[in-house]
Order: sequence, then C-alpha cells, then structure tokens
Amino acid sequence: MIATIAENKHMKKIIVIVCLFLVANAMGQNNGKACLIKGHVQNAQSKAVLVFKFDKSFEASIPLDEKGDFSGSLQLKEPGIYFIKVGTAYTNIFLKNSYNLTVNTDTKTFAKSMEFKGEGADFNQYIKARAELKGSLVGDAKTFFVVPCDSFLARVDAMAAKMKQQLAKTKLVKEDVDMAQKMIEYDYLLTRNNYQKFYVFHTKQEPFIPSNYLDPIRNLDMNDSLAYNNAMDYRYLIIEKWRLKEAEAKKTNPNHSIIEFTGAFAEQIHYEPIRDQVVRMVFNKVDARNADFEAMYLKIKPLVRVEKTKEELDTRLNTARTNAKGMASATFDFENHKGGTTNLASLKGKYVYIDIWATWCGPCIREFPELTQLIDDYKNNPQIEFVCISIDSKDDYQKWRDFVTEKKVGGYQLIADKGLESSFMKFLNVSLIPRNVLIDPQGKIISAAGLRPSDKKTRETIAKYVGAPIVKAIAK
Repeated sequence: MIATIAENKHMKKIIVIVCLFLVANAMGQNNGKACLIKGHVQNAQSKAVLVFKFDKSFEASIPLDEKGDFSGSLQLKEPGIYFIKVGTAYTNIFLKNSYNLTVNTDTKTFAKSMEFKGEGADFNQYIKARAELKGSLVGDAKTFFVVPCDSFLARVDAMAAKMKQQLAKTKLVKEDVDMAQKMIEYDYLLTRNNYQKFYVFHTKQEPFIPSNYLDPIRNLDMNDSLAYNNAMDYRYLIIEKWRLKEAEAKKTNPNHSIIEFTGAFAEQIHYEPIRDQVVRMVFNKVDARNADFEAMYLKIKPLVRVEKTKEELDTRLNTARTNAKGMASATFDFENHKGGTTNLASLKGKYVYIDIWATWCGPCIREFPELTQLIDDYKNNPQIEFVCISIDSKDDYQKWRDFVTEKKVGGYQLIADKGLESSFMKFLNVSLIPRNVLIDPQGKIISAAGLRPSDKKTRETIAKYVGAPIVKAIAK
C-alpha cells in the first residue's frame, strides 16, 4: 500500500471503512455569507486549526491562541465534507456557509471527544452514534469478513437495517434524514464491495461470489453531486467502479488503452468534480519510470478540463523530465538525527539510496524491517550509503527523534526542514510515501521512485551497481 500525503494529510483506509461525519446545520446568523467556526482544543501541540477539502480545492488555517481557543470565518465554495486537523489529529466535518458552529475537542481523542453546540448538534450526535453502532456491529474485521458470501450478505443487510432503525428513532429534520439515508446507502455498498479484497487479505484465498455480486457497483450512479460532496464512501465507490470496469475491459482486450477507456468513462459523468477525480486516475502514466511519459501526457491532456488539474498535470510532466534516469538530482541539506546537517554533496562518489517517510505513514513503517535488513546487509560496502528523510512537520519533531531512536533503522536519519515544501521534495514532486530514490556517485538519478525495500527488484538493482551483500554464514 501507499500512503498519500493528501491523506495523512488525508486519511487511512484499511480493513473497515468507518467514517465519522460531524455535521453542523445552518443557524442563519451569517446571512449566508460565510461559515463561522469556533471552539476549544485541549492538548493542542499546534498553533492552528486547519480546514481543507479532500481534493485541496479549499484550504484555511485558523489560529489557536495560548488557551487553545480558535475562531474563524470561512467562505466556502459549496457545502459538504471537509477535514478539520490539529497537528496530526484529524477527522471529517460537514460545513456550510451560514453555519455558526462551535467545536470542542481534545487532540488525544480527537474524533471521539468532539462536542458541538448550536443548531445541528442533534444531527452531529446521530452521525457519531451511527459510527459507533457500525463499529460495534463489525467488531473484529477478520471475523466479520471471513465467512461465506451468503452469510456476509446477511450480515451487511442486517447492519444496514439496524442503521435505518436507528435513524427512524431520531427527530431530525427531513433534509438531514435524506442526507443520512444516502450515507447509509453508500456505506452499505462500500462495505459490500470490500468483501472480496478483505477476505483475500485475511485468508490468501479467493471466496466464491456470484457473477452478479458486483452489479450494484457496475450500475452505480456516477452523477450524484450531493453524495459526492457529503459522503466519502461515494467517492471511493466511483473509483471502485472505474477499476472494475477497466479490469473487465482489459480482460476483454488485453491491448486496450487505459487512457482511451478513462476518457470514454469520464464522458458519462456530467458533474465536473467527479469527472476530474476519474481523469486523475491515469496521471501516474506521466512518470519518469514510463519511457512513453511524453506521449501519455499528450493523450491525457485533452481529457482535463479543470484549470488547477491542468497545472497539476503540467507539473507531473516537468517532474518526469527532470527526474528521468541520467538527470542531475537536486541537492538537500537536512538536520541529522546524530547532530549537525548532512547534504547530498558530502555523499558524492557513492551510490545513495534514499527513503522518504514520516512517522504517521503506516506503509512506511511496515517497510522498516526490510529497510533495516537492507541497510545492515550493505553496512560494510563502502560504495553505497542509505539516507532516510522524514517529512514530519515541526509539530512532530520530537516524535521523529524518539521514533528514530526506538527503531534503530541505521543509515543517515534526516528530517526535511520544510517538509513537502523543501526544494528537494518539490524537485521530486513528492505526493506519495514511502518514496524511494537511487542516485549514482555523480549525483545523477538512477531511479526517482519505486525500489521499495521489500521489493525483490530493489536488491537486484542495488546489486547491479555495487554487488550483492556479503552474507555471513550462521553457525549451527
């Protein structure tokens, strides 16, 4: 798996998808001009409350005072789900112009400790209770998913029925009830859709599923703008439908063009944000590791309509050009965990394997055992150095120091002074971590991405340049 920055900075999607939607209703005090949000944060290790959209189309920073209080006025483009983040703690929140919302929380139990005041509090508490109900019904993920298909369907049907019963007992206004029903519907479909992948994850075997099992995904409405802005599950389902349909098209014609398929798929979508999300799925074709990235760019560009997305695609093209094999790498000069700083120039004359990570990145941490072994295997080889660069924020500086001390991975342990805004990270256009880079003794790029420690190809590539590691015999 890959952790997207957007999603730490955006979210972790594993095993059971349980989204906590914190919803506030309009109080009419702002005359529809803005969304007022205020409150108190206990144990805040940050100086601001961040509010942003999943696709980064909206971002705002509200200062936190010394007491942990904050207050801000947000001019939103549209109502819907946003993220609210303090330090590394974050959760979802529903916002709308004209809201006057008070949010109190504690960073130690961020989502769980959320409290709301004002009109809309009833809906907030319902959504929180719904998430808790689902958690209690799912229980252990392995137990929930690893059953025959008919038994699983009975479980998810029963779960949806209990959620509807819970909703029926509330005294919410019709608008909120309609929204809640959509959330239940798409939660049900996503949980149902996840059956096969989680069954395989836990058992390493394919379950029997009927040929029509995925029909609800095949027939998913791709133009539900209300759901797109208010239910994260629906956004995941759109991509699941794209993946399912693309896989079926490839099975029918192994030589089919994924870009042409995506273009035809996108033409069925009339709501521009949804269409834009789908088109982005082929942006990974514009990558230095793809020999045809220039041609891929020319094919993808006509599909893009949103100006900001066009700029993103152009950035990817420029990155692919500068990150191609044989191009000179940008340099860095970052703080070393052992003291002082370390720069790339000081390592000239050696191959340099770089691991870009963060303490909050689960996939990064899962690579550490393999990374530790890789570094240990080559510790006596003078031709190569291993450099780990954390992109943790200043708020997590001490966490980084403690983490490195505890894990004892080896190699150079550095932290980027400005995180993703560091020139080295911008040069690489880092958006996914872990990110691994291999640089030659002259400071030129061999590979700007890929080569994970757990990938067999990584050892083969390193051995190609510096030889295989010396493996000492273990005495019996």
